[in-house]
Amino acid sequence: MRKWVKLKAGKSKKVQKFYPLVYRDEVAEVSPSVEDGDLATLLDERGKFLAWGTFSAKSHVAFRVLTLQDEPVDKDFFANRFQKALEQRKHLWEITNAIRLVHAEADFLPGLIVDRYDEFAVIQVRTKGMERLRDLWFEPLLGLLKPRGVYERSDMEGRKEEGLTPFKGLLYGTVPERIEIVEHGLRFLVDVERGLKTGFYLDQRDNRKLVSELVQPGEQFLDLFAYTGAFSVYAATKGAECTAIEQHKHLVELGLEQAKLNGVKVNFRCGNVFEELPKLGSEGQRFDFIVIDPPAIAKSEKQIASLRRAIHRVVSDSLRVLKPGGRMLVCTCVYHMDWSDLIETVRFAASDLNVPLRILAQTTQATDHPIRLHIPESQYLRCLLLQRDW
Repeated sequence: MRKWVKLKAGKSKKVQKFYPLVYRDEVAEVSPSVEDGDLATLLDERGKFLAWGTFSAKSHVAFRVLTLQDEPVDKDFFANRFQKALEQRKHLWEITNAIRLVHAEADFLPGLIVDRYDEFAVIQVRTKGMERLRDLWFEPLLGLLKPRGVYERSDMEGRKEEGLTPFKGLLYGTVPERIEIVEHGLRFLVDVERGLKTGFYLDQRDNRKLVSELVQPGEQFLDLFAYTGAFSVYAATKGAECTAIEQHKHLVELGLEQAKLNGVKVNFRCGNVFEELPKLGSEGQRFDFIVIDPPAIAKSEKQIASLRRAIHRVVSDSLRVLKPGGRMLVCTCVYHMDWSDLIETVRFAASDLNVPLRILAQTTQATDHPIRLHIPESQYLRCLLLQRDW
């Protein structure tokens, strides 16, 4: 007998139109046999089949859709999904050996992240359902990628809502302490164990390239929340004099090693951006290009007010050290802060200082982090490229 989850009246249309998440208050009934993390069928209010997916008894998302077809969800199913995801990214091999192979719901595999770094893979399992299906998807993943090693970085706090314990560790083969990857001819080091997320911000690939095309030799470049300084490496190779601020010592050390690997110099300052940035101003330093790429300060809509305040503050302090005619890239990686929120926050900061700015471009995440038209949450990275008039 099939395990099933039945929707309330009027809640099936969004699923039929490719939105994969069903929230708890949209569920009318659950079969007695279905348990937390089970593979189950989703039914409309009349009991008609809608989808296969996974059920969560704990999360605010009660059901995640895997397929709208009444088909077996087995090893072949996952092998086909992985193969299709790889084919959609084949154009990237010309510029990099590091890609996001699976981007959860955006690749129709909710709860699963797979990043490939050269001959190695790093995975994140975010939901109980995908955890329960591990025996079905892990073997096909190995078969497709044939990696030398697989490391798991499922150490995010969000797993607790799913009733899962955060975990990180080696799953298969061997994985070096640092993996060297190539991006647009530049060399970068990935620390999959201690780095943030899976070790490297692959989603900023296109924005790093954009910045490198705009920066000019001899310009003063400032990289805020620098992580390991990838933006700075791009800028330094174009002849810019780069200053990068990062608060974690081990990331600064990795960044210095990374800069040396590319034959460039990056001046790292180890400290908190909100403390170091005013110091730069008091030292009389001024910059032609500033990148502001903070981590995900706000994890939920309730925390957006604190994110707005943080961005307002760092933009204000950045404008004080940005030269007339200088450019600034302001990024946020939180879905709940939409374009209007970001633009308004930057506008308020500029208006408070009577600084005129124009928008040169609005950019987003790299293409291996797909944005699905029917899944608004799939676009989370938003960046404003701005120029100061005077």
